[in-house]
Amino acid sequence: MKLRPGWDIHTQTQLIGLGPALLLTLLLTAFFIFARLQDLREELNHTGQLIASQLAPASEYGVASGNRQVIDNLLKATLNTPHVRFLEVRDREDAILAYVERPAEQATSQVEIFHAPIYRQRVAPLPYNLERLNSPDDYLGRVVVGMSSDAFSTRQQEILLKAAVLGLVALVLTFLIARRLARRLSQPISTMGKAVEAIQGGDYEVRLPAHEDGELGDLARHINDLASALGKASREQQQAMAQLIKAREEAEQASRIKSEFLAMMSHELRTPMNGVLGMLQLLETTELTQEQTEYTALATESTEHLLKVINDILDFSRIERGALELEQIPFNLLELLQSSVQSFQHSAQQRGLELSLEAQTGLERIEVHGDPTRIRQILVNLLGNALKFTEEGGIRLVARWQTLDHEVLWFNCAVHDSGIGIPAERLEGMFDAFQQADSSISRRYGGTGLGLAIARTLAERMGGTLHAQSQEGKGSVFTLEIPLPFREKSSEARPHQAPEYAPADGHEVLLVEDNPVNQTVIEAMLRSLGYRVTLVTDGAQAVHCATQKHFAAILMDCRLPVMDGYEATRRIREQRGPDQLPIIALTANALQGDREVCLQAGMNDYLAKPFKRADLQRILQRWLPTARNDGITTPFDG
Repeated sequence: MKLRPGWDIHTQTQLIGLGPALLLTLLLTAFFIFARLQDLREELNHTGQLIASQLAPASEYGVASGNRQVIDNLLKATLNTPHVRFLEVRDREDAILAYVERPAEQATSQVEIFHAPIYRQRVAPLPYNLERLNSPDDYLGRVVVGMSSDAFSTRQQEILLKAAVLGLVALVLTFLIARRLARRLSQPISTMGKAVEAIQGGDYEVRLPAHEDGELGDLARHINDLASALGKASREQQQAMAQLIKAREEAEQASRIKSEFLAMMSHELRTPMNGVLGMLQLLETTELTQEQTEYTALATESTEHLLKVINDILDFSRIERGALELEQIPFNLLELLQSSVQSFQHSAQQRGLELSLEAQTGLERIEVHGDPTRIRQILVNLLGNALKFTEEGGIRLVARWQTLDHEVLWFNCAVHDSGIGIPAERLEGMFDAFQQADSSISRRYGGTGLGLAIARTLAERMGGTLHAQSQEGKGSVFTLEIPLPFREKSSEARPHQAPEYAPADGHEVLLVEDNPVNQTVIEAMLRSLGYRVTLVTDGAQAVHCATQKHFAAILMDCRLPVMDGYEATRRIREQRGPDQLPIIALTANALQGDREVCLQAGMNDYLAKPFKRADLQRILQRWLPTARNDGITTPFDG
C-alpha cells in the first residue's frame, strides 16, 4: 500500500494496521453471509419438500376414495404449518381436487413450489418385489406445497445485521489495537526526533529513556551515545577555540608589541642617524684637508650603509605584515637610472672599477607611472651588490624597453658585473631572506641577506620579475623586468626644471624639533640653503608661534613633548584654515601608515629621518614656490 508522504508515522502505522484488518474482515463477513444464506436456502427447501413428502401418503386415502372432505381437512391442518402459503392436491389427470391458501393479507412474499407424488399403498407379503412399489399404475396424483420466502428474508436480515455488528466490533477492536501500537511506536520516535532536533540545535545534554530491549531501545541508546560524543566534541572544540582565540590575541599582542618596538627602534635609530648624517654633510660644506675629506666620505658611506640595513629590516617587516604599498606617480625613467648610477660613481672610482649606464634611445622622451622610490630601491640594491662583490673589471647597467600597446611598456634593466659569481645550485636561494651564497660572504663582505628578497618581492608586487644568471668566478647578471604605464612627452609639454640649488630668497621657516642634535643639524641645513629659522621645542609653542607670526613653511616633528605634532597641526589648521600654510612632517617614524597618519592630521608632505640636505631642499622647493606664487598649496597626493 502506497502511503502519502505527508502523513506522520502515527497515521501510517494506523493505516498499516487497519488496512489488512479491514480487508480481512470484509472477506470473512462476505464468506460468512454467503455460507449462512446457502444453509438457510437449503433448510427452506428441505422443509418444503419434507411437508410435501409427508402430505402425499396422508392424502392417498382421500384421493383414492374420492373423499374430498378428508383431503380438505388434511390440507387445512397442514396450512397451519409456519411459512406454508398454499396447498393443493391434483389427481392423475392433474386436475385440482383440493386447494387451500392463507389469506391474501398475509401472503406478501415470493413462493417456493414443492411437489410430491401420491401412490397407492399396497400391502404385500415378504419377500415382495420392490419394483412393484410405486409403479406407474399406482400413481394417483400429486401434492403441491407453496412455501413463503418470508422466513428466508427475515433470517437473511438477521444474518446481515449480525455480520455487520460482528465486522464493526472487529474493526473497532482492530482500530484500538492499531492505535495503541501506533502510539507505542510513534511516541518514542517523535521523542527521538525532538531529541535529534535539540542535538542539532546544540543541546547535547538531552537524554532519551532506554528501558525497552527492542530496536527502539537500541536506537535510543545510540542517540544518547551520539549526544554524549557530540557534547564531548563540542566541549573539546570550545576549549580548542578558546585556546585559538587566546593564541590569536597573544599573536596580535605580540604583533602590536613588535610594531611598537619597530616604531620605537625606527625613531630611536633614525633620530641620532639624522644627527650623524646631517653633521657629516655640514662638515663637507666646510674647508677640509684631503685627509679630512676622505675620513668624512668614509663616515658618510658607513652611515648610509647602516641606514640601508635599517631600511631593509623595516621593509622586510612591512612585507611580512602585508602592509607594503606602492605609489603610482609620474616620473622619468632615464633620470631615475642616471641618479641611481651617479650615487655609486664615487665608490666605484675609489675601488678602480668602471660603472657605466647603457640606456636605449628614446627613454628620455617617455614619462612612466609607478613607484620611483621602490624602483630606485631595487636598482640601488642590485648596483650595491654588484659593487660589493666585484674586485676588478666593471659594472654595466643596461636598460631596454619596448611598448606592449599604446599605454604600457615592458621595462628591462640588467646589472652586469665581473665579480665572484654565484654557484648554480645556490643561485635561486639568493632570493630567500637571510640567505647568501656562502656563510663566509657575510663575514667578508657583510650584509643581512634581505636585499634581494625585498627586491624580488617589490618586483613581483609591480607585476614583474627579478631573476639572475651567474657563472662562478666570471660574474653575474641580475635582470629586472616590470610593466609600466607610459606616455610620450612633447617638447612643449616638458616642464621647466628648477635648478637644484635655487636660492631660498630669505623665507622664514618654523622648525619644531625637540632633539638638540637634530635642532642643530636641521637649522644649519636650512641656513645654508638661505632660509631664516625660528626654532621651538614642543607642539604648544608651535601653535602659539604659527598664530602670532607669518611663516613660509613649518617643519614639524611628530613626537614632541606637551603636545605632539599631529595635534599641533590640527590646531594650526583650525585657526589658520586648511592648505594656507605648508606643514611638512620631519619625523623618524618611517613605518607603514605613518605617512598616511601625517597627511590625515593635515600635514602637506612627509620627509623621513635621516635625510640629506638635497632631500630637504627638494621638498621645500616643491611647496614654497607654489605658496610664493599664489598663496595656496596643493595637498600632497604622494
